[in-house]
Amino acid sequence: MSNDKESKPPLDDQEAAEIEEELNGKFTMPGGSSETHRRRLLGAIAGAGTVAVAGCLGLFEEPEGRDTGEEDGAPGDGEPAERPDYTEIDTMMPDWAMKDLVIPLDMQAAYNDEEIFFRFEWDWDVPNGWFHDVFVFEDGEWVRYGEPNPGVADPDYGVGDIFRGFNEDRVAFMIDDGTVDGFENFGGWLTIHEGTRTLPNAAAPDEVESHPHHGDILENDDVRKYIPQSRGGEWWENDWDDVKDQAELDEMLENGEYLDMPMVRCARGVPGGYATPHTILDHRHGAMDEPSTRIRDSQGLDDDGRPQFMFNPDLVGGGALELDDLYDGNVLQTDTHALIHRDENRDEDAWPPGVEDTTAPFDPETAEFEGAVIPRRMVFPDEVEGPGGVWKVDGTWEDGTWTIEMRRDLSVGYLGETEFEAGEVYDFSPAVHGGGAQRWHWVGYPYKLGLGVEPDYQGETQIGNSELVAEAVDGEPDWGSIETYTLPLMYPGMTDWTWLTSGEHPRVDEIRNNEINIWEYHDEDPEAFAQRMIDLEESMAPRK
Repeated sequence: MSNDKESKPPLDDQEAAEIEEELNGKFTMPGGSSETHRRRLLGAIAGAGTVAVAGCLGLFEEPEGRDTGEEDGAPGDGEPAERPDYTEIDTMMPDWAMKDLVIPLDMQAAYNDEEIFFRFEWDWDVPNGWFHDVFVFEDGEWVRYGEPNPGVADPDYGVGDIFRGFNEDRVAFMIDDGTVDGFENFGGWLTIHEGTRTLPNAAAPDEVESHPHHGDILENDDVRKYIPQSRGGEWWENDWDDVKDQAELDEMLENGEYLDMPMVRCARGVPGGYATPHTILDHRHGAMDEPSTRIRDSQGLDDDGRPQFMFNPDLVGGGALELDDLYDGNVLQTDTHALIHRDENRDEDAWPPGVEDTTAPFDPETAEFEGAVIPRRMVFPDEVEGPGGVWKVDGTWEDGTWTIEMRRDLSVGYLGETEFEAGEVYDFSPAVHGGGAQRWHWVGYPYKLGLGVEPDYQGETQIGNSELVAEAVDGEPDWGSIETYTLPLMYPGMTDWTWLTSGEHPRVDEIRNNEINIWEYHDEDPEAFAQRMIDLEESMAPRK
């Protein structure tokens, strides 16, 4: 259904002057930006918290004579210029960077008459990516540590060292059989749009909840990945609130016009042995067919502000882990997976062996001490039915290296799941999260993956070979004899599809006509590409 909300016109001369006077500065844009665009953006950020961010990025010119505070280490005569309090900002901000802008991902693929197999391996020296979203007893109360792990940030860049907490490592890929126009050329950038949650321009929750599709049908309060074809207008147009009606979306789903995105969550999926299925159409959905059971759940804080469960003290002394041990990597992956299991009626032969229940009702006399840690997430390693169980997973982190193996049947018969066939070629784009959520991750360009055939595709540049082959095997793959492709994954920045098609990109007409390939346009060294994204954020992010 379409929401007929029209975009606001740009400010007139008087309105722009009044806002700039209130902000005590002249709002400027990088060279080449139109005056109309500048005024539209000034109106969008006026009075918002992002004004401070625009100022610290240099998009406001300071009036002559204004004292901005410290200079060369000496205090100024006036009030110092304050930076935003990033701890109070819930969305991604540009003044933060991962310590690695590029990581190499080793990838192998194989198939037999019944199944397809993937193996991923990457180095990552942050030793607690199997934790996700924990409660910590701090200064007399239980607080939630769900922020990115400080170990993932570049401490010399901006405010990266303020982050605390735990966010699981993950590997995922988007795959398509060629049905979704634009994906083979632009990969995951096709799915991120103005209004997407966690970006500085995220749609407000109340707007989403009141929307006839997002709120009434999907019952959501945020906007997640979607393909532009799910919106009204030309194929590339992508207003978050201009969603096609449900009958059209259902037809697209039946016709295979969606992206399939399985994701291995290293805290919530690896211990249970399953990846999470996602279907990207009008929204990033979970499993589209039922039944589909879950292998994880969450506990909350009770009326006294305490967790409901702690660890069984017979397994973990004190009923809780210690924060310093988590940060230092002194808690083994295999231990934590065994320790977050919750099942009062578990079979004596169930995994882990010999343990009836690894949790106990919370006892403040036992587990309430400074720095105590209790996971908010609990895992049920049970048999998963339906589409939620199609991807089987085995994963380990050892000596600074993640190894993830995935497998599923070639044909599963569920809506939203790719049907694989020998001899066919698929569009494929991988991504890895390393201790950070939102878009703090690394992504690959779109590749071609042939099942037993060599694809014909653009891409022999500094980025690498874009053509991948899944090898035919009898039975289980012997990974030692399967070709390994090393794929450079890069920090993608906050550049979204809305911007790419808005007229700001120098090749916008070719993008809209689906006539240009990212391999062709961005054939620079991966580090240079990632740094380009950082530079673009610093100059342009406040436009959102």
